[in-house]
Amino acid sequence: MRGNPSLGRRWRGAVKYAVFSFDGYGLPIAWQLQWEGHDVVVGQVEAQDDVISALEVNVPPESDEARSRRLSLFDGLLEKLPAAKLIERVKKSKDAAEWFSFFDLNHLFRQAAELRESGCHGNFPTEEDHRYEIDRNLAKEFVQSHYPDVRVAPKCGFRKMAEARKFLEASDELWVLKGLAEDARTVLPDVDDPELARGQILDALRQNPDEYESAGFLLELRIPHVLELTPQRVYLDGVAIANFMTVENKPMGAGNVGPMTDCAQDVGFAIDGDDKISRLAFPPIVDEIARQRKGLFYWDASLLLDGRSGKLYFGEFCANRPGYNSLFTEMTLAGGAAKYFECAVGNRCPYPPARVAASIRVFNPHLGDEGRPLAGARLEYKAGAEGDLWPIDVRKDRGRLVTAGYKDTVAVVTGVGHSVTEAATRAQRRVDELSFEGAYYRPKFDLLSREYPTSILNRIEYGLRRGFYRLGFGLT
Repeated sequence: MRGNPSLGRRWRGAVKYAVFSFDGYGLPIAWQLQWEGHDVVVGQVEAQDDVISALEVNVPPESDEARSRRLSLFDGLLEKLPAAKLIERVKKSKDAAEWFSFFDLNHLFRQAAELRESGCHGNFPTEEDHRYEIDRNLAKEFVQSHYPDVRVAPKCGFRKMAEARKFLEASDELWVLKGLAEDARTVLPDVDDPELARGQILDALRQNPDEYESAGFLLELRIPHVLELTPQRVYLDGVAIANFMTVENKPMGAGNVGPMTDCAQDVGFAIDGDDKISRLAFPPIVDEIARQRKGLFYWDASLLLDGRSGKLYFGEFCANRPGYNSLFTEMTLAGGAAKYFECAVGNRCPYPPARVAASIRVFNPHLGDEGRPLAGARLEYKAGAEGDLWPIDVRKDRGRLVTAGYKDTVAVVTGVGHSVTEAATRAQRRVDELSFEGAYYRPKFDLLSREYPTSILNRIEYGLRRGFYRLGFGLT
């Protein structure tokens, strides 16, 4: 698959990177690019209102303390500017094509619009892309219209907890709670008794009413024996250049128990655009949407497989924004952050087919004031670990790396190899080269487990049995 040849010829590799972020998802990538020797400037969105869409008007305002901690991320480690000032710097440069602008989440659609026509390289999410992610009703309607082989689980929408309580008390089914606000936590009850499961959902609503009632929430029928696979396709100027599979463990605890996280572990590898799962996940409408976008364009679809019936259900989209940890895993597979961008914008798939990568998220379990993550805790790592280290909640204080106290994650570490075992072993080695008192993570043996149905290896093998894809690497 080829991209735009003229754009590829203009790409010179040794460019300046502008990394835009509100809450820090892309800052580990900026840190990696800088470590690799590239010029990097971070554009921080300072005001919460600048990333809130019309669908999120009731989102609670950010507290002064949360804002202070957020804006302290990577202090002393990266050059940082207010996003508006960095946008002006890129616009006023003599040759905008010297810049690569990376917008880490699609809620940065306003900032992306400022640079879409500037001539710089990058990814440029739109407000429509953001809607596909936060408006779960829109996403499900989209799937019903355009994904003929993917089912949509029954759902009901609510604005208030009292409405949901009445509905749950009249139902004998098991349900999943999904908030429509961008940061609302998904609650997947870990019990099979309807009464106990109902209690978990109502307790989550009771403890976090603003989180769910600000933009509304859904109760979606729980799919039994679910196995999740997440294919992703990457486009350049509307032409598909790469396909990728992420198999992630989202719960915090080993064995897929405990609270949900962005991603506690994952394994990622290249797939082919003609593979069965690619045809299922990327119907023609996705190519049509991609043709309307400039630069790099991402589309993934979480597919939920009923391991007993074989039925395929839709989970959620990440429309025109990468996943996390997935992007760190992808960049490790590509050979580094800059190599990933250079391959993509140079019309080449960045993922070697005979290798596989893995990631492990390292959590900060300590709480400080008002139940926030503990700030000021020291993080150290051994020299040589940098290429596989993606710091998350960090800043520099008197020459030392310490936690900013904004996120519950200290860092993500990655590893690559010719088998899942080799990749997981290398990722675990990087965990062992970190020093953070009381760090919590899901260890290597959990990445390689077959002891529970939803383990990563069981899901990869299930996909192979279903003929979804082929592998160019080993499992063990």
